[in-house]
Amino acid sequence: MVTVHCFFSGGRDSALACYIAHRVAKVKGWVFRLIHINTTIYLRETRDYVYEYARWLGVDLIELKPNVTYEDLAVKYGYPSLFRNRWCYHQLKRAPTLNYLRQNYKPGDLMVLGVRGSESLFRLLRYDRVFTDRCFGKSFCVRAWYPILHLTDVEVNQLIRKFNIPVNPVWVKVGISGECLCLAGTTEQTLIKLFRNYPDVAKWFVDLDKRIQANRRKKEPSYPLALYRKKITLSEWYERLLKQSQIDDYITNYQSCPFSCMVNDFA
Repeated sequence: MVTVHCFFSGGRDSALACYIAHRVAKVKGWVFRLIHINTTIYLRETRDYVYEYARWLGVDLIELKPNVTYEDLAVKYGYPSLFRNRWCYHQLKRAPTLNYLRQNYKPGDLMVLGVRGSESLFRLLRYDRVFTDRCFGKSFCVRAWYPILHLTDVEVNQLIRKFNIPVNPVWVKVGISGECLCLAGTTEQTLIKLFRNYPDVAKWFVDLDKRIQANRRKKEPSYPLALYRKKITLSEWYERLLKQSQIDDYITNYQSCPFSCMVNDFA
């Protein structure tokens, strides 16, 4: 009996990919497993959505956890990067994934991921087939299935609406899944959306940033990738963002005030 192991992050792509894989598994009579990796760094709304999605799909949720937290690793190593210092991927995602597959995957099974080639040039070059062998080192390989590999953003959104797949509110507010907020590939624009929509999360990251900088053995601070070129720490950047927000609010209120209001202010 084939088992489909679908990894679900709480993002749009994996929501669609796991829905497709679940429908195929039902038709084929295969076993379907919905797997979520708790990376220890996430938005609460995404966590709630993950469980809501599993209930909507009518399946049990298998939750995997790494042996160490993002917080501990960030304080020890500084912020991760997409190209170097990739501890976020290796420790929080790859390790629990590999541990699960070694225990549960058998020949003939399928590992499903919501990978899309159009997301980046790296993925476009690395992922070129919907069905392929994915190897973890030289000793362990699995058969991988990427159901939405060749879909565009527009097509993904259209299919989510067509199949009435529940929507994660984080997609609308920030445009990301809200899981694994390691900041390795987060742009500055996404940071702004994240911190303005979730001030409690912003405060948590600012406090963490101060601990990261205090623990640096080298003189140079550690910067999230989005702020690396600016050479500004996350806590410093957030202070500027707060000031900018205050200025934006002032301008908005000033423009919305009738002329007579401004006259009275100076009378």
